[in-house]
Amino acid sequence: MTSFAQNGLLLDVQHVTMRFGGITAVNDLSMRIPTGSITGLIGPNGAGKTTAFNCITGVYQPTNGRVEFMGKTMIRNHPTGKMKKNYLGTNGEKYANERNIDPTPDHVVSLGIARTFQNIRLFRDLTVLDNVLIGLHNETKYSLATAMFRLPQYWRKERIAKERALELLSIFDMQDLADHKAGSLPYGAQRRLEIVRALATNPCLLLLDEPAAGMNPSETSELMDNIVRIRDMFGIAILLIEHDMNLVMGICEGICVLNFGKIIAKGTPEDIQANPAVIEAYLGKKKEGQ
Repeated sequence: MTSFAQNGLLLDVQHVTMRFGGITAVNDLSMRIPTGSITGLIGPNGAGKTTAFNCITGVYQPTNGRVEFMGKTMIRNHPTGKMKKNYLGTNGEKYANERNIDPTPDHVVSLGIARTFQNIRLFRDLTVLDNVLIGLHNETKYSLATAMFRLPQYWRKERIAKERALELLSIFDMQDLADHKAGSLPYGAQRRLEIVRALATNPCLLLLDEPAAGMNPSETSELMDNIVRIRDMFGIAILLIEHDMNLVMGICEGICVLNFGKIIAKGTPEDIQANPAVIEAYLGKKKEGQ
């Protein structure tokens, strides 16, 4: 199989559906995230955006669907336990009778996918530095004996991890807040800390769930610059959910629009702004004189 990197494709979401009882939160979602891209996933509240993130990151086990990451199948599910020919349309023959794969969130992180959350999930009583160090735990490896007896390798690894954590905090000029408790930070700073902690896991794909929520216009403008800088600095792809259309249209190269769990449009910012279905469902028409 040709690698996704060679094809310029990092994440391939194929026909993912998520049902909760009789409610379909995500309906036959398919989208592709290119390597090194910034892609927006937008839509009205309740459209299924965060549910889509949860399906991709292993928080939810999709009712149906398949997700490929870096050329390998990461998630695959069908209610019968096997993929069926009529389930994936033209791809059904290729995937027929494959067994389900349902990874846990920690396994997804180890593969190279990190995320932030719509509702901030920091360790509020730990310091800013400790929150980032937790994100680095997969990169900081030593034996149980080394840790128990505090052997030289332990201190060396801990020193390297601390230096790396401070380096990551400097992206948002937060290194001077390293010893502050995370819960004492202003809301916007907590949002930024979540992004830093996600970056500490060394991802290839970063999922940001409403990163500008609660930020003032100045903070949002700075965040836009930093998201682009993070993409360029780390060479990663970014998929973000956001209601601030200035941010989405300003930095995203591609946009997918969800409504009632289903994709209603894909394209460039210019395509999306001119799409009648998107205008009706989400963007709204501009008033005369605007």
